[in-house]
Amino acid sequence: MGRAERIVVTAITVAFAAVLAVWAIGTTTYKAPDEPTHMDAVVHVAIGDGWAPPGTLPYLNATEATQHDNLREPAAVHPTWGQLLQEYPGNNVGSVDQMTQHPPTYYFLAAGVLHLVHFEDLRWDHAVLALRLFDAVLALPLPLLAWATVRRLTRSPRAAVLGGAAVLAVPELAAIGASVTNDALMLPLSGILVYLVTRLLTGDHRKRLLVGIAIALGAMLLVKGTALPAIPFVGIAVFTAGLHRGVVLRNGLRAFGTLALAALVGAWWWLHNLIVYRQIQPDGMAKYARPDKPFPDGTAASPEVFLRDYWNGVTRTFWGSVGSLAQFQIAQFLIDALTVLSLAGIVFWAFRRGPSLRPALVLASYPVILIALHMQSGWGGYVRNTIVAGTQGRYYYPTLLALIALSALAWPRVAITARGRTRLAVGMAIAACAIAAYGLVYVIRAFGRDAAWWITEANLQRYDRAGMLSGGWTITLTVIAGLLLVATCVLLVRWLRSTAPERNAPTAATTTPATTPAVDPEGVAA
Repeated sequence: MGRAERIVVTAITVAFAAVLAVWAIGTTTYKAPDEPTHMDAVVHVAIGDGWAPPGTLPYLNATEATQHDNLREPAAVHPTWGQLLQEYPGNNVGSVDQMTQHPPTYYFLAAGVLHLVHFEDLRWDHAVLALRLFDAVLALPLPLLAWATVRRLTRSPRAAVLGGAAVLAVPELAAIGASVTNDALMLPLSGILVYLVTRLLTGDHRKRLLVGIAIALGAMLLVKGTALPAIPFVGIAVFTAGLHRGVVLRNGLRAFGTLALAALVGAWWWLHNLIVYRQIQPDGMAKYARPDKPFPDGTAASPEVFLRDYWNGVTRTFWGSVGSLAQFQIAQFLIDALTVLSLAGIVFWAFRRGPSLRPALVLASYPVILIALHMQSGWGGYVRNTIVAGTQGRYYYPTLLALIALSALAWPRVAITARGRTRLAVGMAIAACAIAAYGLVYVIRAFGRDAAWWITEANLQRYDRAGMLSGGWTITLTVIAGLLLVATCVLLVRWLRSTAPERNAPTAATTTPATTPAVDPEGVAA
């Protein structure tokens, strides 16, 4: 990596850090999906309650009090967690915190963070902010991982830098990454897994890489059930990576060994569930599950209705529909345009004959497997209850880097000339930074005044009353983040233009096809 490329990638990462910080501070307390429930589970662990069986962990009375306090009191007089735990001791018998349906890894890590910041002495909402910033740190490596994955796959510095910038173009990603949620830990782990698998698919067949893949997969399995689709993805990748050598048995043994090591690291949790509860993931809210509600006589489940609601729900919550109930949605035309363009680009241009075809097909298997499993689960719920539920776009974030890598293969093939590819790259860079800036404005106007059209004095007054920081500090941080995005965009555009093939004499680096995997004669990637 050249010095200029390193500077650009660093600038993108710094801009993403600023965007995460704005979402962490600008989202009013407990207005992220399931945030009170995640926070309650973390505090349970922090005070020594351990990890209860699924469906048996009640809410702390102190957590219940914070939800009322958030509506009743000005933020400046919020009590500390220590005061709340003393004033509201014990549990709210009859309530259920469903988060013990997940492995406890994230919650133990987050509880450790609470102890590091002495949470019992902090305003309760500032303890929430501490965990949001911890989660933001977990999500921060995503641009670097996207850059590294695309760089490895395409050998193109320009495509790699655009891959890193693509992370900025998903406002919901920053919203989730900067909230209290176990999804935040899944983001870097899944990114590491996709990067390591990409190395495998492009010629690195060393045993230590397989060990790294197994550990990354096992770590994901210790976080959340959204890691389960990664099991067949890894099996496919390890089995097919060396098929051109014609040793099927050896590839099968490698795949089995990799998955076995991953099972030792993390699958034991799910095996325990199967043995004890007779299901892979028990429903933490089974006590309050809706009774089956069959369709009225003469009607039946409609695939058309299911696909419509599934598409609308997943796409809007993938790109940007924020709030505790996903009630604040970014512009619908932007969601539709981003979804259609992204999918069309991958479908029509990512899969071409050549060295990149096998890596592309294997990477595509990850989101395809996840979609199939998610839709199967959603259809079953729809048939039983007439409701299309669980359509959360964040469940697809473990596959985000695979989708970015596929896009990096696709979009350079859209333009015919080198000049056209440069213009396309510049346009995509500007669009990514512009969407991130739009997200900054959106978070302030959505949470400051329930999606008012523009930032007004009322937005800032609401932050003075109920925000984690005052309106003045919130808007100052937002302006700083916006300026960093502008500076990053300028730097990115100038670098893309300076490295345009039509402005440079042909070299080995510029004449090598972008889709040729970086493999040396020994079979170990350079």
